[in-house]
Formats: sequence, C-alpha cells, structure tokens
Amino acid sequence: MSGSGEFELIASLAGRLDPADGLGIGDDAAAWMVGAGTLLVATTDMLVERVHFRLDWTSPRDLGWKALAVNLSDLAAMGAMPGRALVSVALLPGQTAIVEEMYDGLSELGRLTGTRVVGGDTVRTSGPLVVNVALLGEAEPGRLLRRDGAVPGDLLAVTGAVGASAAGLALLLEADPERLARPEAAQLLAAHHRPNPRLAAGRTLASMGLRCAIDISDGVASEAWHVARSSGVEIALDADRLPLNAGAVELFGREKACQFAVAGGEDYELLFAVPEARLAEVTAALGEQGGATVVGRVIGQRAGGRVDLLHAGRVVEPGRPGYVAF
Repeated sequence: MSGSGEFELIASLAGRLDPADGLGIGDDAAAWMVGAGTLLVATTDMLVERVHFRLDWTSPRDLGWKALAVNLSDLAAMGAMPGRALVSVALLPGQTAIVEEMYDGLSELGRLTGTRVVGGDTVRTSGPLVVNVALLGEAEPGRLLRRDGAVPGDLLAVTGAVGASAAGLALLLEADPERLARPEAAQLLAAHHRPNPRLAAGRTLASMGLRCAIDISDGVASEAWHVARSSGVEIALDADRLPLNAGAVELFGREKACQFAVAGGEDYELLFAVPEARLAEVTAALGEQGGATVVGRVIGQRAGGRVDLLHAGRVVEPGRPGYVAF
C-alpha cells in the first residue's frame, strides 16, 4: 500500500474484515439493526495535535466542543439522532487541566444536542495530545441517509453557507493583525473552532424520504466525489452557485472564498441529493435549518464515479476534485 491515499487504504483494510451485518465501512457512519424497529448508528473521529488542531490558537474548551461536533456531523449526514459517546484521550504529563477544560466544552455541546458521555479511556503519551470520540445514535429503519442514494436527474444541494471554517483557518495561519481585527474575523474563527452540526436538517431530510447526504468535512468537491463514487454516477458541480460565506468573501475576495468552499473543508454543512420535483418542498422544510442552495446535478450513471467542477460554464477540474487527507 506504499504511496496509496486515504481511501485506498480504507478499502484495503475493509477487505481484510468480515462483511458488515448492515451498513459498514464507506459511509459517514456504520449502521445495523439491534432489535425490532431500532437502527443503531455509530461513528468515530480522532483529532491529533498539530494535525487537526494547535493549542496555541485553540482553547481546550473549543477543542472539546469540536471533538464531539465532528462526530455529531457524521450522524447528521445519516439522518440519525445522537445518544451516547465514549471519549478517549492520550495526554502528556501536566495536561490534566487542559483535558478537564476540554471536557467542559464537550459537555456543553453534549447538553445542547442530547448527547451523554458514558465512558472512555485515558492514557499517557510522550506526545502529541490525541482525542478520540466514538458516538452512538439511532435512526428510523428505512429512513437512513447514505452516500449511495444519488440517481441521474437528482439535484445536488447544500445547507447553509460554505467556506467559513477554511477562511478562519487561513486567518490563524497568516496571523495578519489587520484582518484579525476586522469584525468578520470573529465569525470565521468561531466557524472553525465551534462548528454546529446540522442534526435537525439531517433528520428533516430523512423524515421526508430523501436517501442521499454527506457532511462537508473535506470541501464540497471532495464530498461530491464521495457521493459520485458510492452512487456510481457522474455529477456536474457548479462552483459559481456555491453559497459562499459572506465574511470569507469580504475578507479574502470571492475567488479565494470559492477556493475555501470547494476544497477547504470543515464546514460541516450537509450536501444532499434531491429529486428536482421535490426541491421547493425540501427547501421550504429546511428554511429554519440552514436552507438549501442547488450547486449541481447528477447527469448520468458512471462506474467508479466522476465529478466535473464547473466555473463560468466550463469544466475546470474533471474526475476527482477536492481535498484528500494524505
């Protein structure tokens, strides 16, 4: 597997396991029946210091919030509701106070979303600090959102606005005091440090019978490619239609804000497929949950998936655009 990317590695590891009894590796979360009328949904995410966060610009309380939020977003993308979480931390000697404050932020979001931490593990490490959350939730059988549910003719839409978190990260990286002093900066930094998972929107989409969604953790283009690959379809994604965050546009300009949205990631909005005939109905239902903006269309079947990224009506990046982890 030398030189392979993240998803090739995941596929290789999955091939070494017994087939899942239900929905296994390859979606935002795993799901399986645990009794009549009960569909359990499970996900896990790990945050590693100096890879996913830096303590010199992230408060421990914000770190705790985000560690839970990224998992909650996976459940939102499945149309599931959260229940119980297990939290494991690898910490350095002297970091007890940091971890305690981190739990304050984690508990804050837990109370807001009805999520309870019921256990976990703590271990000592020589570094870096690592936080892992495993989250369990439930979904209604037959009402699960998946990546493989897009069909030709569907429109592709996104909740809310995109590009804010990547713009916030850019502010932190460049440390420009003039930009950081602008009023828009605080909102962009908050989007990066304290994302709000779209749990209500995910539940709405699932309850309306939609079948395909994914959360935007790695940029809109990359997530569209996951949908295309899983569904076996070709998608035309129009960068000019992306609902860009106004603060990102104000501070960085429209072209850079568009780059943040296309490939920046960590917006944790939902990208979903919807039949064109149901667009108005779904958009109205999402009115208080981020709304919906059409950003593309499923144009046909395509083995292995394909995404054509369009700008000014022309294809500017064909095949598999967007961010990959390694």
